[in-house]
Amino acid sequence: MRRPLFSALLLATALVSAPLAAKPAKPAKPAVAVASVAAPQRIQSIEGITEYRLGNGLRVLLAPDASKPTATLNLTYLVGSRHENYGETGMAHLLEHLVFKGTPSLKDGALVAGLKARGMQYNGTTSDDRTNYFETFSASDDNLDWALKMEADRMVNSFIARKDLDTEMTVVRNEMEAGENNPAGVLFQKMLASAYQWHNYGKTTIGARSDVEQVNIERLQAFYRKYYQPDNAVLVLTGKFDEASALAKIQRYFGVIPKPTRVLERTWTRDPVQDGERQVSLSRVGDYQMVAAIYHIPNGPHPDVAALTVFASVLDDVPSGRLHKALVETRKAAQVGAGPSVQAEPGNFSLYAVVDKAGDLEAVRRILLAAPEEVLAKPVTEEELKRAKLGMANSYEKLMNNPERLGVALSSAIAQGDWRLLFLQRDQIEAVTLADVQRVAANYFKASNRTVGIFVPTDKPERVAMPEEAQPAVLLKDYVGRKAVEAGEAFDPSYANVAARTQHSALPNGAKLALLSKTTRGNTVTGRMVLRFGDPESLKGLSTVAEASSAMLLRGAGGMSREQISDRLEALKATLSIGRSGNAISVSFEARRDTLADFLPLLAQILRRPDFPASEFEQLRAQWLTGIEAGRREPQSIVSRALGRHDNPYPKGDWRYAATVEEDLEAIRSVALDALPRFHAEFIGAQNAQIALVGDFDAAAASAQIGQLFGDWVAKRPFARIPQPYRKTLAAELSFETPEKANAVFVASLRLPVSEGDPQAAPLMLANRILGGGAMRSRLGDRLRQKEGISYGAGSALGLSAEDRNSGLTLHAIYAPQNRARVQAAVREELERLLKDGVTAEELADARSGVLQEISIARTRDSVLASEFVGHLYLGRNQQWEADFVARIQAASVADVNAALREFVQADAFAAAYAGDFAKAAATR
Repeated sequence: MRRPLFSALLLATALVSAPLAAKPAKPAKPAVAVASVAAPQRIQSIEGITEYRLGNGLRVLLAPDASKPTATLNLTYLVGSRHENYGETGMAHLLEHLVFKGTPSLKDGALVAGLKARGMQYNGTTSDDRTNYFETFSASDDNLDWALKMEADRMVNSFIARKDLDTEMTVVRNEMEAGENNPAGVLFQKMLASAYQWHNYGKTTIGARSDVEQVNIERLQAFYRKYYQPDNAVLVLTGKFDEASALAKIQRYFGVIPKPTRVLERTWTRDPVQDGERQVSLSRVGDYQMVAAIYHIPNGPHPDVAALTVFASVLDDVPSGRLHKALVETRKAAQVGAGPSVQAEPGNFSLYAVVDKAGDLEAVRRILLAAPEEVLAKPVTEEELKRAKLGMANSYEKLMNNPERLGVALSSAIAQGDWRLLFLQRDQIEAVTLADVQRVAANYFKASNRTVGIFVPTDKPERVAMPEEAQPAVLLKDYVGRKAVEAGEAFDPSYANVAARTQHSALPNGAKLALLSKTTRGNTVTGRMVLRFGDPESLKGLSTVAEASSAMLLRGAGGMSREQISDRLEALKATLSIGRSGNAISVSFEARRDTLADFLPLLAQILRRPDFPASEFEQLRAQWLTGIEAGRREPQSIVSRALGRHDNPYPKGDWRYAATVEEDLEAIRSVALDALPRFHAEFIGAQNAQIALVGDFDAAAASAQIGQLFGDWVAKRPFARIPQPYRKTLAAELSFETPEKANAVFVASLRLPVSEGDPQAAPLMLANRILGGGAMRSRLGDRLRQKEGISYGAGSALGLSAEDRNSGLTLHAIYAPQNRARVQAAVREELERLLKDGVTAEELADARSGVLQEISIARTRDSVLASEFVGHLYLGRNQQWEADFVARIQAASVADVNAALREFVQADAFAAAYAGDFAKAAATR
């Protein structure tokens, strides 16, 4: 299974997402020429997607799928950081922020308010080659009409004004500082800057601080007018909608926008062939070491990139990849990764290894850099090629079965030159041969073509002969694609229908089962299983052992190695994840109708007959220790642990005890391997399990098979839940210095003596959304993000307890350390104002609409229903309970919400924690 590239690197090199905001300013008028409104022209259809073109040049992709009652609208503009000129870095990203500020017809926050009121899931992202905006919403003519009208409006009428830019500047700066907190991300940025000496791929999407802080508003407005036009955009609509009606709406709102007179020039800057190894070093605070390398490769559409993608899987697949075996299995590195960028113009292939700070970095460097070159002496095998291609084929299949993901994924292909590249690249990967992999490895992975550190001169430099850029128009001539994925049924997720179609039963050992069979896109079936174990007394001192035992289940079972289990899951087109939460093991999986009968015995083998191999246990221990060490100086990790330990009444050994970093490290180091099988044999069984399946399967056959596999599995030790009784929060203000961390973190928590079954639960849920749970359209979001511009992300969260009357309210914000006092004052003032004046009828109506639509959308997902079922089986609930809770949300009044707030929340009752480089901030004032 492929592991995604290190998240810290992606922060620096992939997408930069803008938090959403809206506030009016002076409009920037587009420079356009009047054009006649011609009827949409049908261009082509491939695999269920039809392309149209409007008279003004807007390209439209429609991919209807009635199997889920949602739709996703994605609007991609072909402008990113690659298109920015000298002194303009960060402009594309700035525009992504500012177009959420509204238009003359969507003033005073009406744009974001409309998104929230309709429960739409929305965002905007900026990359090197494109900017896109997307909304997922409950499928209805009204929602689609509003979303299309809004996107057409802000395409040419957005407020790009100085006062909005001034407010947003601190937020963008805060976003920059959040990225600077991550040493790995900063290292990768500097490597790209060294690898690309002329091309804009060497510049970060968020831009240079000096360019962003001194941006000229007139130039920014001109940038907007130039690129935010219909002939530079592609609209993608996926999900449930009527194609003819949707096309008519698109024509109605977008077709009247005139085609501009300006001509968009192509970008022509290219870096010359690199003529020697380049090296970069970074020295800053951190708790791990890292070595990485970047190699120049062709642009995304080029067939060589498909071979390089396969080669990446051969290198970093877990657990069979060559880098994984050479570095992780030998415990020289905690994590490795490899992969190509897929861009419109010549990109790069990266390798990395994360090493414990006490590890031998130079030894890891030698192994990492040698791995791709060693392919010449140790060629890729047919087995490696087959495994890599199977994993990627399964990923494509899952993408095609998910209309929401498909709509957004098309943005990447669009940015490369043509949406059909999504399918062509799939075909190219399938066509890759062993000879192709060997060829690209020999051509691109040379010392003279990489960036890792200092320059190393050589008398005989080797240079890569870069092929001509692939041309999508040539590659895709006469391309017809494949048969469209067969859609599932238009399932009604109403409480009554779900209840009527769900079958409940019990296994001989007492395990409970819920089955909901329905036709799904791609014949998928989603499953959830929860195995509950132990009690407060029997589990004392065993938390680390239990965590290690559950983490080891997928690393070898029934004589199968971790690699064999991974290969078997890929062959079955199945996914499986196992984790521990409290005294329960949670299992999540997805299979197909034709593979479920083979998958379930594999699942039983993994859960019931784990082998606990010593080599895998040592890998796990090394990764575990490295992860904890990495959090020692991270502000978020520090405040989370501090609040968990604050006034914690439980003794060491109790599962509710919050350990120190040193205690966690010592516990992990001291765990003996033989303790794991003993724990599993005594505590783990299925007599207290809850199992749910949702999707395309034969209910009778599945029920019988699950009974055979799990019905006789009984643990030796009994189960009893670990209670979490309410304890009044001890108000406090905790502060922690985190040197060299440009971004600071604030978190405050308050325990509430209420459960989700209490009458105040629904009003508190609505109150939380108004306070900060509604992201930017909330009291805290409006104040810290939009009004004062001192936080990139601020809000609140409510955790309602299902059993104990012990829920929790948390407040959070990220900010520059010098703004701590402003954050502190703003949060307190908003809390006090909310408690004194109460919520308004308008706020309640917006919050109610957003919550209900989010619930409605969530219930369309099979994974959500499966998780809901296992919770119901454990708690003795049913669909009527869910319907009643929704009714409580609908019935909650302004008086109810205000009464609940004032009963449980006081501004001075929170335990608050602050972490940041406050000393440096004070010294620079």
